[in-house]
Amino acid sequence: MPSAAEISERLSAVPRQEVGGDQDIPLLVPPTSVAPPLPLEIEGEVRDYAYGAFQRGWYLTALSLATPRAEAGDPAAQTLLGVLYETGRGLPQDAERAASWYQLASSSGNTRAALRYGLMLLNGLGVPEDKVKAGDMFEVAANADIPEAIYNLAGLYRTGEGRPLDPDRALELLEKAADLGDVDARFQLAQFYLDGPADIRSEARAAFWMGRAARQGHVGAQVRYAILRFNGRGVAPDETEAADWFERAANAGNPVAMNRLARTYAFGRGRDVDLEKAAGWHMAARALGISDLEMDGLLGSVDAETLAKATAFAERYAAAADPTVVENPDNTP
Repeated sequence: MPSAAEISERLSAVPRQEVGGDQDIPLLVPPTSVAPPLPLEIEGEVRDYAYGAFQRGWYLTALSLATPRAEAGDPAAQTLLGVLYETGRGLPQDAERAASWYQLASSSGNTRAALRYGLMLLNGLGVPEDKVKAGDMFEVAANADIPEAIYNLAGLYRTGEGRPLDPDRALELLEKAADLGDVDARFQLAQFYLDGPADIRSEARAAFWMGRAARQGHVGAQVRYAILRFNGRGVAPDETEAADWFERAANAGNPVAMNRLARTYAFGRGRDVDLEKAAGWHMAARALGISDLEMDGLLGSVDAETLAKATAFAERYAAAADPTVVENPDNTP
């Protein structure tokens, strides 16, 4: 039977998966064996065949259709070329060319391109980092009610980089982005209500927004909402529902959730006592960097057969490792 150190070494070699995505990049549909559609003109209809080809995964077709339009000054086609170069789909990834196409499209009034260009300026991708100019681009896109732009603009006001330090303005923008459905804004707004200035703290509001972000699939929100639900902070206590949220986040690879779920199985809080699952989740969490001396003691109390099954369980589930960890969750169950 492998030792805990061997398990940890094996699991540390598992590549971690990035979580989340970029909402403004079109969703992809797996390519099919059917030939790409021809750009036939239909009277009375305007169709973006380049974008349609992109959606189907026909990136070279999208490139060939979009390039002449982009060179002729079409901002939608310019934006699509920016996406192709930024993501490296159908051609080599080239951040400089992506930024150039986004800049052209944004100067022609394309608000989605303004958002993409702002993000590249914010992070210094393909262009020199310029948070003031990034804020200008976010303002353009925010005025078109693009949630991600509003969220990023809030971040600049919150840190005082690229915009004057203004927590009130940051909160106002976060609330707007959250109302428009941005999951990161909902999570950060909940955090603001939990950990922000004393005069705006509200556990009820925090639980409301944390729950909405959790239901949208934000793994960090699922962990913190589970803790709020377990302890009845801002929401009615429900240990079973809390364990459900821990399990969702654990299955997504979050090591904090793995640890908390292990404790629910160990102590029968929201789950029936199951030492095999308790040990398995604990070993997975420990291999991913979460220590828990109390749970370590549990391993010494289980028989060899249960420990062997828990080891296999840990190897299987820790493969879904998620680097998004909730730091210092308070009132931990």
